[in-house]
Amino acid sequence: MKLDIFSDVICTWSYGEEKVLRAIDYIYDGQIEFKNTMGIIFNDYKDVLPMNMKDRASDEVANNILLSIWRAGVNIHKMPVMTSAPNLISDENPGTQFISRGFVTFRIIKPELANEFLRELRLATILYGKNTMDLEVLADIAEEFSVDRDEFKEVFENQSMEEFLSDRMKCFDRRFERYPNFMYTDEGGKEYILKGYKTKEELMGFIDRFSDIPKREITLDEESVKEFIRKYKKVFIPEIVEVFGQEEEVNKILETLENEDFIKIEKVGTGKEITLEEQ
Repeated sequence: MKLDIFSDVICTWSYGEEKVLRAIDYIYDGQIEFKNTMGIIFNDYKDVLPMNMKDRASDEVANNILLSIWRAGVNIHKMPVMTSAPNLISDENPGTQFISRGFVTFRIIKPELANEFLRELRLATILYGKNTMDLEVLADIAEEFSVDRDEFKEVFENQSMEEFLSDRMKCFDRRFERYPNFMYTDEGGKEYILKGYKTKEELMGFIDRFSDIPKREITLDEESVKEFIRKYKKVFIPEIVEVFGQEEEVNKILETLENEDFIKIEKVGTGKEITLEEQ
């Protein structure tokens, strides 16, 4: 089953949905294909400023507002974000299209890894504090996926805008103004749309409405958590809790695995990042 996802790279709800999408991938054992299409949350940050702040518009104001939006999302989705304001929005790049074009560029070059790149791009932007409005930084991330940086920059400059505008038209045609949104297209071409940030249960309900794909049995124990971490290699505590529930028990298991040198837990931004210890 293919699920189209319409989102923006730096949208807090699109970022928070990564936790749910990872749970869906795990529960349905990779049988759901996700295809990401880029929208845009704003063309120019000045357009979304309150009237009483428009005369005080500045890069600092814009980036502090962005951080406050990300922090507000954490209260719902729990995914970690950076603790200081980013250095993203400016007069040169007042909207989010530059970063979205970075994703589109990678999708042109290596579509089979596009979703993994998008997740890493979001983490770089929202959690690690990298300036992904810089083409060299985008190329750095692409290199982590074995994409030649010169090819990446060439495609960004010469092909990504047309492809990005095509994505935007798909969003416009469906009247998407906020993100994320989900779409399933049946064999007859009829589209079924689910709008807005969704919980795991809501998204599973949407999937089960159109398919009978079996789900794996979920059991919270040490071996199951180890399997989850092995599969995804870098995870966050809310992602494990999303799949297994029982946050207190999950934290006990993680403490045990850390003491056994199976995992490394590092404080990053407002959360903790879990990776496999080098064996």
